[in-house]
Amino acid sequence: MVTTIEISGYIEDLLEALVRAGLYSSKTEAIREAVRRLVESYDLKELSLRAFKNGGISFQLAVDIGGISMDELIWFFLSHDTPPELGADSDEEVNEGVKALRGKGLVVLDLSSLYVMLELNLFSYLPKLNKRFVVPDKVQERAQALLLRFSKMRGLIVVMDGVEVMRVNKSLAEFSRKNGISLQESHAIYLAKKMNGVLLSDDKRTRQVAKVHGVPAAPSVSLLVLGRDVGVLDEQTFKSLLGRLGSIPLQIPRTLLG
Repeated sequence: MVTTIEISGYIEDLLEALVRAGLYSSKTEAIREAVRRLVESYDLKELSLRAFKNGGISFQLAVDIGGISMDELIWFFLSHDTPPELGADSDEEVNEGVKALRGKGLVVLDLSSLYVMLELNLFSYLPKLNKRFVVPDKVQERAQALLLRFSKMRGLIVVMDGVEVMRVNKSLAEFSRKNGISLQESHAIYLAKKMNGVLLSDDKRTRQVAKVHGVPAAPSVSLLVLGRDVGVLDEQTFKSLLGRLGSIPLQIPRTLLG
């Protein structure tokens, strides 16, 4: 998306002087440098926290603004007494998610659910669920840093086994802006709607936006419950995964932990 800036008067004269002096090849280059320095002067984590607390953005968009990893921003938010609103804390929403997953053959992941997949190492279970798991190419691009980090942590190459990457050829910048979500979230919602699937997201705002636009959505804990119900996960494995889910930390209904 191209942003147009109107500049006149003293600022324009100054930019022209800088170009004539040979410090910049063009006024555009001078403006880009000024904007870059301005952005670098901000504490982006604080900006993302402020925007999130104002209720205008999803946690995943806050990650984009903050410029750090998802787990780093989670703990930064918690250190400022601000829950990142990840997971699901009601039985009703979890059960609604299980029902949505049962009724659809295709599941679209966003960055938050993909992050959970990596944390819990769930990829080996996906083929047993008889679902088609996909991610938009925008999510896959964002996931590269996560895959690299988990590969280093585990001392082996981590890949998204059982997950297809699909290209989305649609401009969704305006949809993202209006709904306070990141571009990769918009692509995931669009893909789920286009392919008649369900969105798997652990970001509460993302799920809300999806549902408003007619897209069924479920948190990762619903996928674990489904796995237990169909016999893919035994009770011991299910409880262990729930504990790891809570340590991320994601919200989980207390009834599941009892």
